[in-house]
Amino acid sequence: MSPKRACTAVAAVLLLAGCAPASTAGPLWQAASPPASPAASGPAASGPAGSGTAAPSPAAGRTPKPRVLSDNKVRGPLGDVIDLGGLTDGFGDEYVIFGVTGGVVNETSDFGFAIGVRQPGNAVTEDLTISEYRGSADAPGFHPMQAQMELDGHTVQPAFGYYSGTPASITVHEGARTLTAHLARWSEQPATTVFWFDPADVHHPDQWSDLGAYDAAGARLPDGHIELQTY
Repeated sequence: MSPKRACTAVAAVLLLAGCAPASTAGPLWQAASPPASPAASGPAASGPAGSGTAAPSPAAGRTPKPRVLSDNKVRGPLGDVIDLGGLTDGFGDEYVIFGVTGGVVNETSDFGFAIGVRQPGNAVTEDLTISEYRGSADAPGFHPMQAQMELDGHTVQPAFGYYSGTPASITVHEGARTLTAHLARWSEQPATTVFWFDPADVHHPDQWSDLGAYDAAGARLPDGHIELQTY
């Protein structure tokens, strides 16, 4: 991670679905009842994902793949780089998420996902990478996600993660509010869905609970490994 992106977590909690081990600190994310209309439960999403509906990532081959600038020795990008609908950091650089391997990706995982920004010369930075460390990286359901973070330069890095499956919507409770994630299919493995939350919609990330994925009929999909990580 570059010096200008030294980060401080918004919250330092571990949130799991169901029952947590006795040693787990922090509140639990309990399984939530599916909303009557998942795609409309939270703030309307904008950008490539629409109102919580997954959009295909950009077609491969239109431009050469960007170079990955990484202090963590990850390799990539795997598949297409996913733009986050115009979200930018405090320096005006556009946020992106992309698949990676090697480096800080856990040895038990074949891949992880990095968040970073676009840079001149067809390059992207790898500022932080998430990956599964318990079980298969593509087991059905959620895998450890990254919390929203405040960075140097008056920047807020969005919360993001991935889901093995093709949900119609992903939501999280924030107190009495319900937020709807932006979704995009991963071109390298279209049965995998990348998701993120627009910081403009997030008021109290320390009040998050009940992360859930739903199909088009509103039925809850497998939870998988629900965990909110902080850097």
